[in-house]
Amino acid sequence: MSAIVEFRQILSMPLADRVARLWAGVALGLVLVSQPVSAGDGSEECRLDNKAKPAALVAVCTAVIDRSSTSETDRSAALVARADARARISGGLTDALKDLDRAIALDSKNALAYRTRGDLLREAGGDLGRAAADLSTAIALDPKDAESYELRGVVYTSQRRFDRALADYDQAIRLKPDFAQAYSDRGVTYYLGGSHEKAVRDYDEAIRLDPDRPRTYANRAAAYKKLGQLDKALTDDDEAIRRDPKVPEYFDNRGLTQAAMGNYDKAIADYDQAIRLQPRANFLTNRGDAYQFKNELGSALNDYDAALRLNPNSALTYNNRAVLFRKMNERAKALADYEAALKLDPGNENAANGRRIMLAEIKKFGGGPQRPLNAAEGNGPSFACATARREVEKVICADAQLAALDRAISESYLRRLKASSGRASAALRQTQRDFLATRNARFGKPGYDLQGAMNERLGQLDASRR
Repeated sequence: MSAIVEFRQILSMPLADRVARLWAGVALGLVLVSQPVSAGDGSEECRLDNKAKPAALVAVCTAVIDRSSTSETDRSAALVARADARARISGGLTDALKDLDRAIALDSKNALAYRTRGDLLREAGGDLGRAAADLSTAIALDPKDAESYELRGVVYTSQRRFDRALADYDQAIRLKPDFAQAYSDRGVTYYLGGSHEKAVRDYDEAIRLDPDRPRTYANRAAAYKKLGQLDKALTDDDEAIRRDPKVPEYFDNRGLTQAAMGNYDKAIADYDQAIRLQPRANFLTNRGDAYQFKNELGSALNDYDAALRLNPNSALTYNNRAVLFRKMNERAKALADYEAALKLDPGNENAANGRRIMLAEIKKFGGGPQRPLNAAEGNGPSFACATARREVEKVICADAQLAALDRAISESYLRRLKASSGRASAALRQTQRDFLATRNARFGKPGYDLQGAMNERLGQLDASRR
């Protein structure tokens, strides 16, 4: 799993949180029914900013809607309030959307009805195009409503239309400079677009404006991890957990940070807690990875197997279990898992390289146990492990997949070198020297991915032969 929290988790906000923002005065400030109207006991008003329990508010608003003397405009407004309350009741989304359809039919100028319906459609994960259209109508009816721009930005981000999302967040912030949620959601968009420093700056501002949202700390931690600033990431992970220790993703996130720092026992403890709170396939996969790094292969296999029972469509889990099977000298099983990963994710370079390596090894040695790594037999890296001095070389020697990658890089390079001459040969030698120098200098530094760099170099060499 990525270090970061999964996309739908960090981008989507629980409806209750959005309702809380409406209560806090982020919305248009429209009092849906200007005079107190009760369900019979005079205790509640049918208003969007009413903090009553949803069931009580539904009853109050139903009385307003059903009263013959209620005007169409007030009835439309009351339907929006009732829809909002119904959406906060389990299983009430369908009725909420029906209320909003009716509200819009009664009053086509009700911007809040369009905005609420667009947000509920987004929240339900349904037709994002329709959600964007509703929010665009809300903006056309009230172009000074910062909330509608912010919500449309969330929809555009879900559609990966990042430029449009950023433009909407910018406008929301221009209209409401202290709009913490707009800064936070813009940070998510920057993160997903690869602008991690900009993401951190937006999370900083969101936290300054509203320091009580644990999700923003978790998101900033993910950005810090991408920047290789693991100490800062860990601090934010701790803060997210301190503020809300019931969210399993926060423990999983901290586990990923601890694993990136090499603290595998602490990582496993965090994954344990995430799994206790809610067993999920990605949590089990991450714990399996930590066990594999500790060379506790049996525990790792148990976790990968459990993860695939929960989610049999995880290319990442198949790929990582394939790596494990190689370490367990199970080449045929490793090949099957690489092929399963590629079927689910055809663009997975790690699985593609692993599959190619396994096919070659099975052709040479069969499906039985591998012999110990030995460069002289062509089953190890391109250099002699007995005389390896650099730490990166020792790591390559200790890992069968890295050793095979190193050997494949060397073989591809030598084939190209043999087929080239003159300036092409000199340029090829220089690119290989640059690759090795960079590998040696950056290995062990925060953010450096050795396997990724080796895969990239192999891809460059293979691509140049076509």
